[in-house]
Amino acid sequence: MRVPVLNRRSFLFQAGVVAAVPFSGGAVAKGESPAAKQPGGASGFGRKEPVYAALDGFVPAYLEMMNGPGLTLGITDREGHGGEAGYGLANLETGAPVTTELLFQIGSISKSFLAIVLLQLQEEGKVDFHRPALEYMPWLAIETPYGDVTVHHMLSHTSGLPGDAPVFPSNPTEMYRQSWKPGERFHYSNFCFQALGKLAASLDKRPLHVSIQKRILDPLGMKATSPVLTETILARTAESYTPAMRDRPFGPKARRMPAAKINSDSGAGAIASTPGDMRRYMQMILNRGAGPEKRILSEESFVQFSTAHVKAEEFGPTASYGYGIAVDTLNGHRILRHTGGMVSFMSAMHLDLDAGVGAFASINAQLDYRPNPVAQYAIELMRAEKEGKPLPNAPKLEDSSVVTDPAQYAGEYLSPEGEMCRVTANADGLTLDLDGHRLRLMRMGGSRFLAAEEAYSDFAFVFRREPGAAADGDKDGGEKEPMTVVQHGGRWFQRGAKPVAVALPERWAAYPGKYMNDSPWLGSFHVVSRKGQLWIEGETPLIELGAGEFRAGDEPDSPETIRFYHLVDGRAQMVKSGGADFWRITTEED
Repeated sequence: MRVPVLNRRSFLFQAGVVAAVPFSGGAVAKGESPAAKQPGGASGFGRKEPVYAALDGFVPAYLEMMNGPGLTLGITDREGHGGEAGYGLANLETGAPVTTELLFQIGSISKSFLAIVLLQLQEEGKVDFHRPALEYMPWLAIETPYGDVTVHHMLSHTSGLPGDAPVFPSNPTEMYRQSWKPGERFHYSNFCFQALGKLAASLDKRPLHVSIQKRILDPLGMKATSPVLTETILARTAESYTPAMRDRPFGPKARRMPAAKINSDSGAGAIASTPGDMRRYMQMILNRGAGPEKRILSEESFVQFSTAHVKAEEFGPTASYGYGIAVDTLNGHRILRHTGGMVSFMSAMHLDLDAGVGAFASINAQLDYRPNPVAQYAIELMRAEKEGKPLPNAPKLEDSSVVTDPAQYAGEYLSPEGEMCRVTANADGLTLDLDGHRLRLMRMGGSRFLAAEEAYSDFAFVFRREPGAAADGDKDGGEKEPMTVVQHGGRWFQRGAKPVAVALPERWAAYPGKYMNDSPWLGSFHVVSRKGQLWIEGETPLIELGAGEFRAGDEPDSPETIRFYHLVDGRAQMVKSGGADFWRITTEED
């Protein structure tokens, strides 16, 4: 499941590392796991074979670099050879290690399970993917002015409907609006998969988690996996973590706290599994839908599942999307892959269909990254071994917090009010002098920085070049062109001459402020004014649609909208975004 739109952790409005002989681990027998039992369960595979040794060398370094508590990993080939391993800690407070028996929430990787259930129902003649979805779900709160939305459109994220709206809006009369002709383009939609989960339950005449259990988990021997998130599985689940201060930006080095526990049966992502069980699942996919005792998908259905139905650049420049799974290429091989982001688990699954190898990795923390480098490196290692080639070197680990080219940021910047912002490059990185305070800047990736001082950490300091600067930011010889603007929430500063102030239109004066929702998924966000425009967190523009309604982000015709309600003393008291309600909270700035 993805982080919802208005969560500070991940704004969707901002438009994201094999031989002729089989593995020596032995094949997976029915209901059994060949995992090596390493001392404490947290020292990796603990095996000398080159593939396992390479992973045991890379993963701990990756975890340390990314400040991850622990990681669970499963690798397999088409025949079931491979293994599983745990790294790091399952509980920071007790020091308990990650073991391969612990459950990790797999997030949106669950979408592939739902897609398989629906493909099975299609095989049984219970659903036609190309008939209007409203024929099956007349209760679905959508308007379709650009054409009928089908199950195919919903499975492939091409419906033109919102990304993270709840299936049932808080206002029963609210209808979600389609933004373009279905099939035209990709827009990731948890909303659609939540609705498809309800559809599968209706067609199968039993709860979705029972369908997944009976149709996929039981036939594959996935005995440890839970197809629903409830408190009954907590004793078998790794402890997991979120940033301690969730009302502001954060990077991988953020201080952490144990996460709120969630209950969910969502079709968008509500499965918790072990690396051993995920190996069984991946083996089935690598065998094009064939399980150990019977086919889970017919060959025809597997083709539909794995076909590149639409370009999906959100998953990468060469990526497309099938049904609940991304379709891509890596070194000339066809890849199926997906990530999963929960409140406090981050996961990745990569499968090389041509080489017949797959890897699943999951981290027990929400730190705004997915363990893609681990899963990708694992399948590259297995592929090289199968082909009798030298094993690839481990991916280079680069600390995103290190400023490698500080000179491009250094200089003096002025605000429209004449305030000075001075940035200095030094051996330790960057410092920024503002309001009589010297702030230490920590790089968050790209040209985004966070002040180490809490009073200035509400917003990221974002540097950019005005249009007209070198497109790639480089001068001849590779030297970086200087940044020309630095922004921080509603404040902005320009290099050189003092910029001209731009007033906010009076009709928008009621909207700036901080809004929050108590859900662990949603959290809080700020609406600020800068240069005569409204912004979420100072980084995502709000484009007026009319009468207090805005499009969030600059994606043309985006279905993601935000509307302000309830003016009291000239201030809006509520924001509704995609059916979710956020309420104004008074801050020190008010």
